[in-house]
Amino acid sequence: MSTLALGFMDDTSGLDWFELEGAGMLPGMLGCSYQMQIGSGEKVSESAVISLRGSLNELQAVVDRVETLRSTAAREPGFCLRIWSEPRGCFLITPLAGFSWRGLPSHLPSADGGSFSLELSWERDAFFYGEELPVPLSNTSASGITSGLTLYNHDDAHVGHDNWFEINTQSIGNLWQLPLRLEIKNTTTGEPLADFWLGSMSLPATGTMPALIFEAENGSGGSSIADAGASGGKYCRYDWTGSGWQTLANWTVPALDLSRLQGFTLLPLLRFFGTPDEANLRLRWQVSVDGAPVWVGPASGVDEGKASLRMEPLSLPWGELPLRGFAKAQQLSLQAFHHDSGAHRLHLDNFLLLPQQTFGAYRAIGKLKQNASLIDDQSRGAVWSESGGQELQTHVRVGAGHYLLPGALQRFYCFLSEDNGAAPITRTVSIRGWYRGAWRMP
Repeated sequence: MSTLALGFMDDTSGLDWFELEGAGMLPGMLGCSYQMQIGSGEKVSESAVISLRGSLNELQAVVDRVETLRSTAAREPGFCLRIWSEPRGCFLITPLAGFSWRGLPSHLPSADGGSFSLELSWERDAFFYGEELPVPLSNTSASGITSGLTLYNHDDAHVGHDNWFEINTQSIGNLWQLPLRLEIKNTTTGEPLADFWLGSMSLPATGTMPALIFEAENGSGGSSIADAGASGGKYCRYDWTGSGWQTLANWTVPALDLSRLQGFTLLPLLRFFGTPDEANLRLRWQVSVDGAPVWVGPASGVDEGKASLRMEPLSLPWGELPLRGFAKAQQLSLQAFHHDSGAHRLHLDNFLLLPQQTFGAYRAIGKLKQNASLIDDQSRGAVWSESGGQELQTHVRVGAGHYLLPGALQRFYCFLSEDNGAAPITRTVSIRGWYRGAWRMP
């Protein structure tokens, strides 16, 4: 049995792994001395020394194989060290970077049938990872789903109409963050899935997640209008005049929610009801405590013809609090500006404060059609799409991607849009996830 090998994690057959120890070593290889390191950081630097003795052809074949691995690893993701774990009874892998090799001094062959040693060097993750396991996902529609959980593009009183899913990380028992592989399948007919966002936050202890989805009609300000096409069955119309900044509506973020949000960055994503009618409209957020403004965010321009808007990130509560008690409730105000002094109007359905503890903004460069899937694989450091059994590139990810975080509960939120910026509440995706267990020592 091979106890140590180099290769790519996509090779599940094991045929293409370069064995450093075991019966599958190439002719001329005598064995390998592996200098395993452990440490508290995210990466460790290691080396392994291969002892060689054989014919010139045998020695050349080994050197060529090592050089082929180095050049392939430089252009393809997923290069790994694989090791057999006797206590766990399985193979473990760890991703490698910066792979290089050299012949040790004074050991080069001078004639056919010589002997020498090769030193292999790399930097690797501080952890060894096991086989992929499915992640049980839950929301109000179902619990512990591994075959695909449906998400809607809104969250209202209808059971299962959720734009979020959560993972019970206590049941997994991870002490540190673990790389996730997520599959987002477009289950909507008609318009392909264009830009979309996915972000998560984790609670370190048991408790209720803070409310991050705000219906326009639940704020103070504007006129509430009933419409079945709106989230919660209503949206708000805001009318104002003048060319200065105007507060459209206010929402109160309660003490318990604020206390749980400290330290998180939130990305505001607004869904308009229909397309804004006028150009040159700008929006911003203001945070107030006891009615006094304490923070005003940068202005975000509303794009003509776009029915949704990504604004600049914000943090709540305002200021660094020791949180020996609860944070005092704060008010979040949406303000609008237009340089014309006439009458203005805006229709707002709802908005999401997307957490960014783990985060990916997926920018469309192609079309993710119905039944096609986007794969975001943190272990490989790769994002791609699959349609009809074939691979293609439909999106690029901005952001660090997703991990399974230690704690009690981790919740992911999504916001989906189409080419014209529309974010219909009827859009759906199906989510699946996988993770790998991790250990510092194999």
